[in-house]
Amino acid sequence: MHLLDSYSQTFLSTGQERSDKQRENFKIATFSLVNSKLNIGVQNTGDIPINITRLWIQNTTTTDWFQTYSIKINVPPGTTASNVGQSVPLYINSANSYNIKLVTERGNSQQFSVNSPNFAPLNIQLLALPPNVASGFQSQLIMIVTNNGSSTLTNLSPAPLPSPTGSASCAAGPVSPTSYNTLPPGQTAVFSWTVKATAPADGWSCKYTASLQNGYPGQSVQATITVSAIQLSSTTFAQNSGILTLNYTTMAWTQGGSWNTGWSVPGNTATILKLNVTNNNATTNTNLYLSKNSQILLVDTQGSTTTPLYIVTNASSLSPLAVNPYTCGGPNDYCISLPYGKQVTLYFAAGQQQGGTGTMKKVPGPGHEAVAFLVVYGKYSTSQSTSGSLYGQSLPYMGFEFS
Repeated sequence: MHLLDSYSQTFLSTGQERSDKQRENFKIATFSLVNSKLNIGVQNTGDIPINITRLWIQNTTTTDWFQTYSIKINVPPGTTASNVGQSVPLYINSANSYNIKLVTERGNSQQFSVNSPNFAPLNIQLLALPPNVASGFQSQLIMIVTNNGSSTLTNLSPAPLPSPTGSASCAAGPVSPTSYNTLPPGQTAVFSWTVKATAPADGWSCKYTASLQNGYPGQSVQATITVSAIQLSSTTFAQNSGILTLNYTTMAWTQGGSWNTGWSVPGNTATILKLNVTNNNATTNTNLYLSKNSQILLVDTQGSTTTPLYIVTNASSLSPLAVNPYTCGGPNDYCISLPYGKQVTLYFAAGQQQGGTGTMKKVPGPGHEAVAFLVVYGKYSTSQSTSGSLYGQSLPYMGFEFS
């Protein structure tokens, strides 16, 4: 009888252990490098405590190198343990790639990888905003890097920016920020340079090529800044034209029915955006006439896409949603003017230049976020049909979250 009881207790104990192992759930919540050492956050997503007892790491750059470390981290249900790996006598070389595994006392494990930027090609964009500037004015180079892989990237930084090619004289300032310590899968890093461009004549340009420090061999991106030499009839542009300003508090959007405010917008739906813009030009005999190229540019921070919403004349109907295309008589461009010292409401919705209701663009899908720039192209002139001084400007920054 005693032997039978012992067997029953052993059987029940083994069954309980098997059940507990199946109920055990955890995930890697965060990862970073602190002083070149692992700093892992582990979240217990199950309903029983877990005890992490081993950390296993393989340097995949040197395929026969691996180490196992004994650790003791208890994580109650619903909590997150931080600084896992900081006590381990291991220093990470950010130029190498690693496989890392955490193992619990019950034998469950979670594994992830850490790679350097040269492991595989990444989604990289280089934008010049605005791409056209007056001589002596500044543009901004924006490098957008998205980790489209399944591994966390470490030590992400742009390579020193080479001198540009082209006829214009362009000088770039320092990059900001200089680096990202880590970049988890699906996340985006943004680097920017301020560039001053000068040229004696319209149409001169400079082309920049950018890449990542220790990046994937041969992967680079390019952007061009074109200079427009602007002179008004009486005095210089810098003294009299001022700059456009955007009233961020009056920004509104609609997908039909009524106008809404705020940065949370339903995703993957045709949308009209309206903005109030002021022309601070001090010259009383010229207005700024807007080109059909003017747009709101949505830069998806969680993907590799940009979405332009081109200018339209107005919202002709909210139910059903409709817009009037940006068309007019004469040269069929420069249809809307911003009088000096005045504020004008502008509308953006088309997926192509001078598009109407049938071309309305859908914003990015649910779960995405975007940084938005108002990119204005135009001319300072006395009328729509006469020639004038070309002008371009971007007005940052708006932010949207798509639900």
